[in-house]
Amino acid sequence: MTGSTPWRSLLFVPADNERLLSGAHRRGAHALVLDLEDSVSEAGKEAARQKLPGHLVRLAALDQRVTVRVNSGAAERERDLRAAVGPGLRAVVLPKAEDPAEVADAAAVLTALERERGLPEGSVGIVPLIESPAALFALPALAAVPRVRGLALGSEDFSLCLGVAPTPAVLTEPCRWIALAAAAAGVASYALPVSLATLDGGEELTRAARQARELGVTGALCVHPAQVAAVNAAWLPSVPEVSGARRIADAWRARERGAGAIRVDGLMVDAPVARRALDLLAEAGDGGAEGTR
Repeated sequence: MTGSTPWRSLLFVPADNERLLSGAHRRGAHALVLDLEDSVSEAGKEAARQKLPGHLVRLAALDQRVTVRVNSGAAERERDLRAAVGPGLRAVVLPKAEDPAEVADAAAVLTALERERGLPEGSVGIVPLIESPAALFALPALAAVPRVRGLALGSEDFSLCLGVAPTPAVLTEPCRWIALAAAAAGVASYALPVSLATLDGGEELTRAARQARELGVTGALCVHPAQVAAVNAAWLPSVPEVSGARRIADAWRARERGAGAIRVDGLMVDAPVARRALDLLAEAGDGGAEGTR
């Protein structure tokens, strides 16, 4: 799903809000999540479904990566999928994901719709939304379902299940589990150890996003445009990180033939450490510091 350019920020936009949809492509998010679930009232869901294909085509034409969060429950989910699947849809976000069989059922519906509508089979990915402690114990099985391209944490519902506030104390461990399960399956992970209701791009959000990156998470969900810049910046290599990685890479390339480990800046550098430095330089762009935080 992410391809060569990782999706760091996925911005939710209510699928029935014409004003927000009209400007969503200017918010700087790496992908948009048109939401048919929590942000749309029951009375407005059918109208949102009817207008959804037009929004998908328009946003895709603006070079936006577009996904859709559908509703839970087999019948309503299938209605949402029928409205969503078409040119321009990159993935669907499945809420309340706990049972791999239900995710597989959604994948089967996607396959049928792709065939029916002449789309490449497998073109629409799935991102299960982890919103309960029970889902944590199903993470490997959820990630193994064909079409799953990422795992995401729903911090508010997850905390609600525990009867506690969505603080770092309760959310850090789910972030870690999601990062590990996603990495093991070779898919993306989207999670923050802080409430998604932290609406500004202040220090709390920045700190949480950087912590998520340190845990191995690859990106984050955003529920407000003010969160996007802080999330994007948190996953950029810092200038000191790039400088250190460049010194390691240069020394590794210049090491004596056959040397399995060298010393750089007080660190023992062997093949995995050198590989990490080279990967960071590639992420920064040709080993330079442009665009780093």
